[in-house]
Amino acid sequence: MSGAKTIGLALAALVAASAGAAPAPASAQEFPAKPINLVIPFGPGGASDLTSRTFVALAPEAIGQPMVIHTRPGGGGAIGSEFVAQAKPDGYTLLVGHTNCNSILPALEGRSKGPDDLVPVARINTSGAIYIAQPTAPFKNFKEMIAWARANPGQLSVSTAGTWSAVDFMWKVIEREHGIKLRLVSYTGGAEALVALLGGHVQASLLAAPQTLPHIKAGKLRALAYMGHQRHRDLPDVPTSAEQGFDKTMTVFKAIMAPKGTPRPVVEKLAAAFKKMLETPQVVEAIRKLGDDVEYQGPDEFAKYWRAEYETYKELGKVFKK
Repeated sequence: MSGAKTIGLALAALVAASAGAAPAPASAQEFPAKPINLVIPFGPGGASDLTSRTFVALAPEAIGQPMVIHTRPGGGGAIGSEFVAQAKPDGYTLLVGHTNCNSILPALEGRSKGPDDLVPVARINTSGAIYIAQPTAPFKNFKEMIAWARANPGQLSVSTAGTWSAVDFMWKVIEREHGIKLRLVSYTGGAEALVALLGGHVQASLLAAPQTLPHIKAGKLRALAYMGHQRHRDLPDVPTSAEQGFDKTMTVFKAIMAPKGTPRPVVEKLAAAFKKMLETPQVVEAIRKLGDDVEYQGPDEFAKYWRAEYETYKELGKVFKK
C-alpha cells in the first residue's frame, strides 16, 4: 500500500473517531477511555514532528492511554488546524499548534485557526530560528548575504515554510528594511523547506534549530546568524542577527490545542499529563539535544501568551500591509 493511501486511511479513521464513532466518557474522571490523536499540521521530519516524538511514548503512563501522531500538512499548517477545530470537542483530537498557523495566518490572512477558534491546553516550548545557507553560497554570514542580495536583485532564492509563515513574514521584513528583492519559494512546512535547501533548489532559508543543527554540525549547511536574543548555546561562534545589523528577533511556539468547547476538566487533565511528560528528565534531555528547551505553560498562562502574540502580529500586519 502506498504511503499516500496509508495516510489517507489513517486520517479517514481519525475523522470517524472525531465524529463520534465511539462515545465519549460520561465524565472527566473516566477520560481518556481510548487513544488520543495528536495532529501535526506540518510534514514528517519538521520541528513539530521531531519535538512531539520525544514525549508521546510516555502518554500511557502519564494519562492512561497512548497518543497517536497524525501528520496533516498543507496551507502552512492551516489544513491541520482547521481539521482539529472541526473535530468533536471531547479531548480525543488535539493539535500540535504553532505560531505560523495559529497566530500569524489568522492575524494576517484571516485563515487557519487562532485563539478564538481553539482551546489552549499547554505550551511545549518556544524556539529561535537560524539563518542557513548552502556551504557553497557566496556569503558567509547574514551581513554578507544582505550585501550580496543588494548587489544581485531578485537572485537570492530562499525557502519558506509557507506563505505568511513566521519565516516568510521575516523574509518580507528583511526585504522591506534592507531595500532588497528576494525570490521567496514557499513550501508546506519546514521539513520541505529544509529539503529544498539541502537539495540545492534554493540558496538560503530561516528554520528552527531542531531541524537545522544536525546539518550544520555535519557541514551540510552553513549557519549565517541566530535570530535570538543571544547566541545559541550549540553555535557559540555564530553571531546573532542583531550583532550583524538586523535588530529583529523571532521566536515561535509549539503548543497543544483542543477544539473549542472541550470541557475544562478534560483540558486540565490533558494539561497535567503534558506537564508530567515534558518534565520527565529523558524528555527534557531529548528536546535539549534538538536545540530547544522545555518551556511548559498551562492553559491559562499559555492563553495569555498566545493572545498577546496574536494581537502583536495583527498590529504588525496593519503596518506591514499599508
